[in-house]
Amino acid sequence: MLFPLLVNGQINRSAREFAGEQVQEYIKTKLFKGSSYKPVSLGELKPFQEKRNPEIAWTIEHTFEIKEHSVSDQKAVSKTFRFQFYMDEKMKILRAETYLVN
Repeated sequence: MLFPLLVNGQINRSAREFAGEQVQEYIKTKLFKGSSYKPVSLGELKPFQEKRNPEIAWTIEHTFEIKEHSVSDQKAVSKTFRFQFYMDEKMKILRAETYLVN
């Protein structure tokens, strides 16, 4: 009886890890290309329940920091962002929504 729970937990953890890898790649190559990226937290991978967007199967929240260089005073400034990523069944990112945390 315990074995199916362990297997299901391993599958969920692996799916979350894969989603996290997809999110990090998306941030580094499409959103903040060339910026210094530091992950802060990766939320739980959740099934997407809204019927109006049938192509979206999963959602995950991710908080991270980006260092940006100020042109005026030559300093690097860290900004914290929180994004909600929306993915299809194969974990391809279809959409990302954000707001600046600080």
